[in-house]
Amino acid sequence: MKGRGVRLAAGLVTAVVAGSCAAPSLTVNVKAPAGTNQGRPLYMLVRTVSKTTMTEGYADVAAKVITPDESVLQTVVIYPSRTKQVKIPLPPEQAVAVSFLFTTPNGAWQALLDVPVPRSVDIELQESRIRTDLPKSVPAQDSTTPAAPEAPKAPEAPKAPEPKMSLASPK
Repeated sequence: MKGRGVRLAAGLVTAVVAGSCAAPSLTVNVKAPAGTNQGRPLYMLVRTVSKTTMTEGYADVAAKVITPDESVLQTVVIYPSRTKQVKIPLPPEQAVAVSFLFTTPNGAWQALLDVPVPRSVDIELQESRIRTDLPKSVPAQDSTTPAAPEAPKAPEAPKAPEPKMSLASPK
């Protein structure tokens, strides 16, 4: 009886330790209205990204659905007129891209999630793009226009010359 109690206690300690060290995960909540992707299903691809891969073009990302590489965490089919919730285990300390592969993308098609990746993100799809009013920590990447560079600062105006002063006394 005593051995059984020790095994039970050891099992509880193991469960508590394992539960507290659970791998991080991301929950993606997708809302796809009826007109999304012209009423056709589309792929959602979740992958890890680095500074070099976060700027990959649409065609390069779309190819990962057919031939996934080590960066692909999950591929899911999204159906119009439905909501979808997907929980994805994450590797520690890596940025993530949530990409939507529309038939004819017109605007933002992926959201970039920087470290620390949030525990969940809500994304609403439109006909051929994702909504771009995501929280500031979730920038959306546009397929048609690259990010605009910051405008240069205007040069300072030259200072006006100081009037000459004369020490001579008036006559």
